Amino acid sequence: MSPFWPSVTKLWHMEPYPSISPTRPELSAAGKTVVVTGGATGIGLSITRAFAAAGCTRIAILARREEKLLAAKAQIEKDFPGVQVLALVTDIASEKQVDASFAKIAEVFNDDRSNVNGSASGKGKIDVLVANSGFFPTPGNILDSNTDLGDWWQGFQTNVLGLVHISRAFLRHSKPIVVGERGGPRIINISTAIATIPPLQAGISSYAGSKSAGAKIFDYIAMENPGLKVFNLHPGIVTTDMAKKSGRDGSDHVDLPGYFCVWLASPEADFLSGKWQWVNWDIDELKARAKEITSTPLLTTMLDGVDFRNFNGNFNDI
Repeated sequence: MSPFWPSVTKLWHMEPYPSISPTRPELSAAGKTVVVTGGATGIGLSITRAFAAAGCTRIAILARREEKLLAAKAQIEKDFPGVQVLALVTDIASEKQVDASFAKIAEVFNDDRSNVNGSASGKGKIDVLVANSGFFPTPGNILDSNTDLGDWWQGFQTNVLGLVHISRAFLRHSKPIVVGERGGPRIINISTAIATIPPLQAGISSYAGSKSAGAKIFDYIAMENPGLKVFNLHPGIVTTDMAKKSGRDGSDHVDLPGYFCVWLASPEADFLSGKWQWVNWDIDELKARAKEITSTPLLTTMLDGVDFRNFNGNFNDI
């Protein structure tokens, strides 16, 4: 269908389509180890199931609610025989809990490497981290004295600090990062379009601000770690508990973000590292524009109307 939001592609998808099907051999996740935070419900569960459908047999899911984790584990292992799901109760705002969970992943999936990008071998080294955990504070105008600033600040604790916690833990347990390698370790940050567009709704400054900050942090993670693939992804508008909290109904199929993440985890999507994507955009059109995307600021977070392409960032030249 034609886009009804501003779009970089002519085709606009609200349902899964063949090019991102997890059953495509080119998108196989067989042999990979994948970690999905917030992987027990909603969009996170969609992502977890998509990787299982793509042949991944080692998946760790992290979330705060044990009953949801255990239910997701049981259902996935029933629907996808041979898949091992490690369910770990984790609040990503706690560095201690995150470090303990990643250590457990290393233990269970036989990762014997303890140093960052060391040489020891182990089949449990993590290939993909999907940073899906998020917190949506109760809506309230930021300067309204009735707005709970503790709840407002929790958005930053989870959506910014938590993002850093899991990214650091991932790097300690990821497969070696090789500059110029096709494929390789990657982090997919499940963000939101709200982080990049003008304010459309009052009362969501914490969610928008924290998600914007998280996306910018990923710009620096990409710059500071050459060879590590990183992606900022708008997962569409899907009916989830978080979406209900925002007062909006979903319009996109719940499987769409999961399938798109499987594609981002494949070498086909390497050219989009360091860029923004929306699950609604057509990947075949994106691939056709790969040279343009990699050689220009297209799909990056920048100041509209100011061209930084020839700026080298050296303030000593001023």
